[in-house]
Order: sequence, then structure tokens, then C-alpha cells
Amino acid sequence: MSLLRMRSLWLLTVFSLHTSFPVEAQNLPWVSIKGSKFFYSNGSQFFIKGVIYQQVPNSDEQGSVSTNLARSSADSLYVDPLSDASACQRDIPYLQKLQVNVVRTYGIDSSKGHDYCMGLLLKAGIYALIDLPAPGLSITSLNPTWTDVLYDRYTNVIDAMHSYPNTLGFVIGDSIIGGIGQTDSGPYVKAAVRDMKAYIRQKNYFPIPVGYVNNVLQGNAAAIDSSSKDTWEYLNCGNTNDTIDFFGANLVSFCKGSTYTDSGYNNVTQELSDYSIPTFIAAYGCSQALNRDFSEIKVIYGEQMSPVWSGGVIYEYFEQGPEPGYGLVSVSGNDVSTRSNFADVSTSMATISPSSTTSASYSPSNTNAATCPSGAATSLPPNPKLALVSPTSNSTSSAAASRSPSRSTHSGLSSGARAGIGVGVAVVAIAALVVALIFIRRRRRQKKAEGNGREQWTKTELAADGIDPEAKGYGPHMADSNPRAEVDGTGVIREAPGDRPIFEKPGEGLILHEMDGSSPLQKECTSSTRSTA
Repeated sequence: MSLLRMRSLWLLTVFSLHTSFPVEAQNLPWVSIKGSKFFYSNGSQFFIKGVIYQQVPNSDEQGSVSTNLARSSADSLYVDPLSDASACQRDIPYLQKLQVNVVRTYGIDSSKGHDYCMGLLLKAGIYALIDLPAPGLSITSLNPTWTDVLYDRYTNVIDAMHSYPNTLGFVIGDSIIGGIGQTDSGPYVKAAVRDMKAYIRQKNYFPIPVGYVNNVLQGNAAAIDSSSKDTWEYLNCGNTNDTIDFFGANLVSFCKGSTYTDSGYNNVTQELSDYSIPTFIAAYGCSQALNRDFSEIKVIYGEQMSPVWSGGVIYEYFEQGPEPGYGLVSVSGNDVSTRSNFADVSTSMATISPSSTTSASYSPSNTNAATCPSGAATSLPPNPKLALVSPTSNSTSSAAASRSPSRSTHSGLSSGARAGIGVGVAVVAIAALVVALIFIRRRRRQKKAEGNGREQWTKTELAADGIDPEAKGYGPHMADSNPRAEVDGTGVIREAPGDRPIFEKPGEGLILHEMDGSSPLQKECTSSTRSTA
């Protein structure tokens, strides 16, 4: 079935169940990638006007990962903002007043339902940029691993979110690459990109892009961190099946009174001007909470930056942690209070008019991947799901036992029948041993043929509770060392597929004054997923 028909059926189901949806929501177009830009499916250019939308479990423990990891449940580790229907109903009118079209989440719970919130966002014309990791479930800078536990976490999120028309993209990690050498974290991140893109293809899902986010300046200075440049070049070099589809930069150096030049924005813009995939600012806002006025909005969407950048995401929506904080609103139950910077953002967003083009008239000037930096890893860790388990391992025996029916304590078999069964079991055991020996010999030959490239990757298991004790939470903005003092912390789709549907851009000025109590997306809707089939 074509993407056009699949999406049409999905929307017809939704709107037949909920006639309160505005007409404009039916025309929410896909966003795709061509060269280094995002485009609506009607051909007009798409700019991200976003905000970080994520709360931590307890406002007085903002980013305290060491505390969070000591908690006993996933609900205690992070708050899934897209599964809380009442919170979404409360917040979306304020998101619209900010005139944002994207929310970025640092962590969601794939076991929970997201239909209601994604439906309300769809109704408001807002897309979601979803981070795949979660606190305690992420590749780390030190002692990195790419395990089946992490693979399952990432693919579960993709399974949960791929079908929504307003899922913009997946973020594989945020500022977790400490190096790109053979034993550094870079190859593990790139392996995760490879495996998630392959998973989306194998599942025949709509080709939602997969990207990465990184700090790019040396602290708050204007100079570019050389390791950051190596990172974005490394993730864009080599086989396109292994490379990111977009790159996000954390830039928190533009403060009140700053300029395009002294903030370092000019340096980063120049360095990324010839990058072959879309770039956007994944988190911005001065790292000094009392020195924010968001005057950078006019610069980010102005004539100097908009030819290179596809917009940005503000850090952050929720005020949380000790004063002064970075949030645009404070919430208490169902009550929302706007803070001083809320008006700054809303006013600035209303006046921007970025220089844009159309998909039809745009010819990418650079379609070539980056050159791999010197010293970059030449091979990647294997897909953890393809790792073979020894036939004699305990895990295999345990799994087999768990699948076997329980054995009755009563035996009504004759001695002859029991003897026959014994002989049969012995024959089966001998046959299994022969098969195992053949398998081991073939495996040894395969390893010998592969050489040393694969043998260098060793799998380090997570702790028994499935949580990596070195995980750094949501990323640089949730660091556990006084996170309120510094925001930045320390630490492709080359062409849009030809069969993508074309829809008109949603009408302007859509504001939700009231939210009805019915869920905008019912479970019946989820059976009609967006697919490339």
C-alpha cells in the first residue's frame, strides 16, 4: 500500500472518531530531507522552531543522575512527557503561544501510550523530535558498550513512535562521544546509528531520519572544540547506511548583548556551511540564566545563519531546580505561570522570516559525505542482536527450559515405554552434539576469515539491574554536577523518497483555546501505521 493511501486511511480513522479536530490538522505534511535542508512535502522549506519539553522526576533534584539511578523504577528515573494526557492538554496552548512547531524529548517510556499527546500535538501542528536513550540506558563516553539491552531500548522507542505522522526524527545520543578512535565511544554511536537505520528498513517503517547531537564550542567560548569537529565529520563519513541523517549542535554562548561574531555562531556556521546533511541548534539559550533575552532568535533565523541552519530548539520549557532556572514556564498541578523569558521568545518568534527556498528549485551544492578524520576507527562494533550464543551456554539452556512445558510428577508409563524414551533422548543428545561440533568448526573458520577487525570488540555486560552506573542521564543538560550552573556540561536520507505523499502546509495561527476530554487518538488508530509497504 502506498504511503499516500496509508496516511490517508490513518487520518480518516482519526478524524471519523474525533470530529473536533480542526481541518488544518488533516493537512499536516510530512517533513523530509533533501541535501542539507528539511522540506515539507508540499515543497516549502521547514525550519525547526522548537523547545525542550522534558521534566525530571522531582523539581528539586534537577539532573541529579546519581540520585535518579538509585531509584527503583523507570518512572523514578525520568518523566515521559508524551504519555501524560493532562499535562499535554495543559501545556500545548502555551507551546502554541510560543509559536513553536517542534518539541524535543530527552526520554520516553515505550511501554506507555502516546496516542493522546501525539494527537494533540498533531492537532496543533507540532512535530516531536525523540531521543532514543534514557537515563541509565545510553552509550557512555567512558567504557562505552553497544549491547542487546541498549538495542532493545532504542528499537522499542522506534516501535512506539514510528507510526505518528508528526514524529520528526530520532536522536541517537547527545554529547556522548569522547573520541572517534577504535576504542573510543564514537564507533559505538556510529554502530547504533547503523543498526537503528537498518531496523527501520527491515521493519518497513516510514524512513524517519536518525541523527546525533553534540556540544561544538569550548565551554561558552567562541572557539570550536576540535574534537566536536572530528565528531560531526566522523558521523558523516563512509557508507551512508552507517552515517547520521542530521546533526544538532548545542550552542549556549549567545547571551544578552552578544553578537553573531563574539558568540562564536559565525565560526560554527562557517565550519558547517558545506556539510551535506541538515544541521540545527539542538539546544540554545545563554548558559547564564540571568543573562538570557533570546535575542539570538533573530540571528538564528536571520540572513547570516538560515542558509546553513534549519532552525533550533530552546532550552527549556519547564522551570525546574533551584533558582534561577532556565524554564519558560513554571507548573504546579494544572496551573501554568509564564516566566519573564516567555514573552521574549513569543515576541521574537512572531517576527522571524528566515531566508528559504523550495525543494524544486534547490540543488544541493555538496552531496558528498565528509572525509573521515585522521585516526578515526576503521571498523564498527557488531550488531549485538547478531552475536551468536554458544550452544552450551547457561543462557541457552535456561531459555530452552523456560519454553518447555512443565513436567508432571505423575508417571503412568510402562518400563518399556520409559526405556524407549530413554533411547530416543540419547539419540537426540548425540545428534545435538554432532550439530554443535559442526557449528563450532564453522564458527572458528568464519572468525579466522574475518581477521582481527571484529575480534577487538568485546561486549561488556550491564549491571544486573540493566542500568549502566556510568550513564549521564539526559545528556549535557542533565549533568549531575550542579546542572543549573552550566547548560552545556562537559563532556541520510540524501533525497526524499519519490513516493512520499504531498500535502499542504497547515494553516497559520492555529490556537487551541480549549481541549476536549476525548482522546484524539484511540488504540484502533494504531493499527494503521505509516509504512513504506
